[in-house]
Amino acid sequence: MFVAKEKRNTNIAEYLLYMWQIEDLIRAQDFNIDRIDNDLVQQYQGTPEQIEEIRQWYHGLAESMLIEGIKKTGHLQFMITLMDDVNNFHFRLIDSSLHSKYQNLYMSSIHDISELRKKMGDKEQISDVEVCLTALYGLLLMRLKKRTISEETENVFKGFSELLAELSRFYKKYEEGEIEL
Repeated sequence: MFVAKEKRNTNIAEYLLYMWQIEDLIRAQDFNIDRIDNDLVQQYQGTPEQIEEIRQWYHGLAESMLIEGIKKTGHLQFMITLMDDVNNFHFRLIDSSLHSKYQNLYMSSIHDISELRKKMGDKEQISDVEVCLTALYGLLLMRLKKRTISEETENVFKGFSELLAELSRFYKKYEEGEIEL
């Protein structure tokens, strides 16, 4: 929870990826509160109050996931809404005449985003941001499983990572009122 708060305040893309990982960890515990407590909550150190706050956070997320019907796949509604907000911001950066570096990063990745979107089932409703996040989450899983990753794939993911890093940097500035679009 404290990691999530820090990531939310500093890097929106890292926050979204972290929360996807938390959703998957809760699923891996089969929403069992005792397993969540033993396997997830107990790894944290802190005051009893902090541990209880973390416990309640995990329990609340698990309950919300069950209520929202995303036991097997999918993301919490607040995460989808946030991802939509970030994607709308992404398009505002693309349309702005003040952000050529971001536009160049996007243009260098647009083909790869389109190709990956097609591989995801050619779902036009999948946003650019979700495509990039999905790719990077997949890369994380591939690395955890110690799978071989081709140089070409690494380069594509590097482009996505750079795009999301720049997007996150601008999003933070925007939220802090340092820039307007």
